[in-house]
Amino acid sequence: MKVNKTIFLILLFLINFNLIYSYNFKNEIKISNDKINLPTYNPWIFQDRLNLYSILINSTNIPIFGEDNSNNCLHGLQLQFEWQNRSGRLEINQGHVNTKSWWGDMNYYLSIIPYLSAMKMGLVPVVEIVSINDQRFCSTYEDCDQEVLNNWDNFFQQIINIRNNGSEGNDQQLLKFMWTAHIGSIDKATKLFTDSLLLLPKNELRFGNGWAHFVDVIATVNFNTNYSTVYHLGQQLPPIMLNGNDTHPSSIESFTKEQKNVVLTMYEINDLSSNNLVWNSFMYLLKKMTKNEICRNLINNEINLFLNSPVPTIIEILFDILTNNC
Repeated sequence: MKVNKTIFLILLFLINFNLIYSYNFKNEIKISNDKINLPTYNPWIFQDRLNLYSILINSTNIPIFGEDNSNNCLHGLQLQFEWQNRSGRLEINQGHVNTKSWWGDMNYYLSIIPYLSAMKMGLVPVVEIVSINDQRFCSTYEDCDQEVLNNWDNFFQQIINIRNNGSEGNDQQLLKFMWTAHIGSIDKATKLFTDSLLLLPKNELRFGNGWAHFVDVIATVNFNTNYSTVYHLGQQLPPIMLNGNDTHPSSIESFTKEQKNVVLTMYEINDLSSNNLVWNSFMYLLKKMTKNEICRNLINNEINLFLNSPVPTIIEILFDILTNNC
C-alpha cells in the first residue's frame, strides 16, 4: 500500500508539473508571437524611415489640416528627409542610410523620436524599431531622452485634445508645440553628433550648421511647415552636397540663382552663429520683437518671400526690420 501511495503521489506531482509547465510555455509562446507579429522597421533603411513618416502624417489628420491633410505641419519633416536623399546627404548605399551621415543622424531625432512618442500616445500603430549598437539612437520610448520625448508628447496631446473636443483646433498654438518639440530634438541631436558633423566637407559643414541655426529663426516666428510651403522650399535647396571648392556659391555653375542665394545665406548664418554673443543677441531681439503680432507677421512674410524666391540679403532684411520697423 505504501508503494502504491508513493507512486500515486509521484504521478500526481508529474501531472501538476506538466500542467504548470505547459501553461507557462504557452504563455511564453504567446508573448513571443505577439512580438514576432509586430511590424518591424529599420530606421537605417531609407524606405522604412520614409514609411514611418507616412504613417505618422496620416495618423495625425485633424480638421485644421484640411480634408487632404496638406496643412499638416509634419509634412515638412518628410519633405526635408526626401530632399536629403535626393541630394546625396544621407550617403545611401543599397537603400541604407549611412549611420555616419550627419544629416541622417540629425533626422533620426526628427523621425524616430516623434514616432515613438506618437506610439506611446496611441496615435500610430505599435511597431518594433530595429536598434543598432549605438546608445545615441534609442529604439524604445523608455530608452530615449525623456525631456525630448515630453515635448513631442505635448504636441501629440494637442492633436488628441482637438480630436476629443471635436474642434478644428488653433493652428498657431499647435505650431508652437510642434516647434518646441522640433527645436528640442535638434538641440539634443546637435550635441550628440559633432563627430559626424566634422566628417563633412568644410563648405557642407558651413551650410549644415547654418541651416540648423536658420531653423531657430523660422521656429521663432512660428513658421508653418505644411506641404506646399516646404515643397516649394525644396526646389530652392542645393541639389548636391557642397565640397571644398564651393566657398563662393556664385561660382557653382550647376546651381540656380535661388539655390546659390540659399547657400550664401546659410554661410552667413553659420558665420553669424560662430560668435555666440552676436547670435544670442540677434535671437533675443528676434524673440522679443515677434511677441508683437505686426512684427511677427512682417518677419514671417519676409521669410516666406525668401523661401519662395531666395535673395542673398535676407539677414540684412531681418536686421533692418528688427532695428527700424519694430
